[in-house]
Amino acid sequence: MPTTIDNLLADLAPGPLTVRAQTVSPNDDGRLLWDTFFPRKDVDSVDLDDVYAIDFRPASDRREWNARGRHIPVKTPALRRVSIVPIEGYARIAEKEMQKLGERADGNRETLLRLIGARIPDRVKAIALANFRRLELDAFEAWTKGTVTQRNPQNASQTYVASLSIDSARIQTAGTAWNDAGVDAWDLFLGWLRDGQAAIGGMKGVMLRQATLNAIRADAPTNGAGDAYSLAELQTKIQDELNSAFQFYENERTVDLFTDGGDTTASAKVFPAQRIVAIPADNVVGDGCFAPVVRVDDLDGTNENSGIQPGDIDPRMNRVYREVGGAGRNAAYEVQMNGLCVPTEQKVWSISVGV
Repeated sequence: MPTTIDNLLADLAPGPLTVRAQTVSPNDDGRLLWDTFFPRKDVDSVDLDDVYAIDFRPASDRREWNARGRHIPVKTPALRRVSIVPIEGYARIAEKEMQKLGERADGNRETLLRLIGARIPDRVKAIALANFRRLELDAFEAWTKGTVTQRNPQNASQTYVASLSIDSARIQTAGTAWNDAGVDAWDLFLGWLRDGQAAIGGMKGVMLRQATLNAIRADAPTNGAGDAYSLAELQTKIQDELNSAFQFYENERTVDLFTDGGDTTASAKVFPAQRIVAIPADNVVGDGCFAPVVRVDDLDGTNENSGIQPGDIDPRMNRVYREVGGAGRNAAYEVQMNGLCVPTEQKVWSISVGV
């Protein structure tokens, strides 16, 4: 029969901790938006081969009697190759912390396990949520810029920017900042919206930052009394211009981003500054791709636990691994997820406006 100590040890094994990590809300109970625009799609490999949908809409011609009509050629789609690199955070039970916990337990192993057990599950769940925040940051960068920036966790100044190979005509840069006195941000915005309707089809609105919205409103028309229209009134005017639903969605949400290889953080906006993106009518911009997480530990039985059934763990979500280091002085609990939000090119319409 398993003893109390056996059960406590089992609860701290990677399998049960993975089950706990996977109870975390992927959108942090509504605080994150990635899954609104990039619904989950399970993939079998971290190497994605994505076939572009071709924006090719040919029209036939009329012909003379007894003659051939227009030849409609077959367009071969381009192939986009994208590779998912892991998202991972970890927590460590260091030697000194273990020493202090041991002193509190006064040599009682069961008490020590209970003290550790009160700490590790919460840390694991916090890391799982941090992984989803990274996914959120990358989702909006991919959507607005067509890139994903990979940072060295040990040195945040070392970065690698990976392109998702989205047509540059869909990710534009204004020639002059929209808050410049020589341009009319309202007229430029309406022109960009009309082009967006042709590029992505129906749209429900745009996402942008407050400063960008202020620049557009500063050049917007006024009512008969010379007073500025309310935001709701401006949205109605745009709906009339586009003959479709429209709303401004401001995004000023933040996360705490690490600024170096240590523990220093700074508040960072999730949505990039100076950018505007059109939101498709169905909200769907692309796929939230998730590949299985596989390590050697999964092959040699290190993470097996008799209380965990195959269906208890989602192989494509956050998974927990334990690594003992320093000749047994410390242990790191790592939480890994292989996820990436990949925009569909035909759903991207973005511009950087300099404000």
